Amino acid sequence: MKKMNKFEKLMELKNLELFQLLTGVTKEVFYMMLNILEIEYRTIHSKGGNPNGTSAGLRLVIALEYWREYRSMRHIAFDYGLSVSTICESIKWVEDTLSKVEMFQIPNLKEKFRHCEEEGSPIRVVIIDVEEQPIERPTENQENHYSGKKNAIQPNIKY
Repeated sequence: MKKMNKFEKLMELKNLELFQLLTGVTKEVFYMMLNILEIEYRTIHSKGGNPNGTSAGLRLVIALEYWREYRSMRHIAFDYGLSVSTICESIKWVEDTLSKVEMFQIPNLKEKFRHCEEEGSPIRVVIIDVEEQPIERPTENQENHYSGKKNAIQPNIKY
């Protein structure tokens, strides 16, 4: 018997209430998101090359799980048997792709509360999310930043 991943399990789920409890969205919204992601996925991979093994549907389920449960990427990576960087890239790709569509754009909260600032209200809007950040590494000209050699000045340690 073939082991099913979470995307396949969700697709076979008949209970709509349980589906929404697990994903945080209705099945209709899920299919709208999936349609947008699959179009973008085909556009990216139609140019040739080896497509990433993570399908658009599985990436969506990973992102929804991350948003819904706010588990660490390390735990999600362990469950799916993927690397943490793959999980991070998948979530970021889903966020970037869906945010291009007006329906899934988050309104600017500063604009929403701008009237409070104008009226002299003490309310200030600050949004900080520092749970996990993408790894930033130099991709080009890394040799300009790091020679690969250890510092030549080392103390003389005698044992």
